[in-house]
Amino acid sequence: MSSLSSGHSSTSSMSSTSTDLSSCNIPCHISGRIASLHMTAYCFDVLYAALRNHQTPKIPPTIPNDKYPLFVTWKKGYDRRLRGCIGTFTNLVLHKGLHEYAIISAFKDSRFDPITLHEVDQLHCTVSILINFEKARDYRDWVVGIHGIRIEFQDNHHYRDAVYLPEVASEQGWDHTETIDNLMRKGGYRGHISEETRMKVNVVRFQSDKVLMSYQEYVDYKSNYGEPLLTDPGGRRGLFHSCRP
Repeated sequence: MSSLSSGHSSTSSMSSTSTDLSSCNIPCHISGRIASLHMTAYCFDVLYAALRNHQTPKIPPTIPNDKYPLFVTWKKGYDRRLRGCIGTFTNLVLHKGLHEYAIISAFKDSRFDPITLHEVDQLHCTVSILINFEKARDYRDWVVGIHGIRIEFQDNHHYRDAVYLPEVASEQGWDHTETIDNLMRKGGYRGHISEETRMKVNVVRFQSDKVLMSYQEYVDYKSNYGEPLLTDPGGRRGLFHSCRP
């Protein structure tokens, strides 16, 4: 199972393991919501447990154990600075995948230092469930703001690949050409990029069903469900109860 990073301007290399993304072994045409606040809250639980060396939290029954590719993203502060974003295109059961990638994206994204306990109350967590994979005709055959893309190409007999989630191009204000050029650089390509080069790139487009939760929303979630908050950033344990009838 290969892990992939997706960010704004990373130059880290991607995994050298190829995955046939046009295959319907991964969800191809899905409608309706999959991602939920239960998933992001669980990722916060997992992060807290890891930082405090607590027992791994139980997966809540509200999270199905279906198989999907997924990404977990951590951002920090009001300006939502990226702190980690790693996922997989492997068709992974959600119970395992959410736990695994909450940890990997928080502590093992090579672009960033590992997340620390004192940062947690500034974090935002996004879970992206990847769906609707389709092979694109060329690098222009996708919609900015709707599709993410993964590219695969050969560079002097070296296999390279890279991925951007659907929100990246629109957040950066990129068109198709700027997106593909930046993505090729992200994948490690250092040569001249021409129109001929772009047309040789294999592109798979996909969509994501995603949910975002801030730390404060996580605290509110735990309170509303009458669940214990494992610990606050200062190390104090607490139990929140809903003030609603």
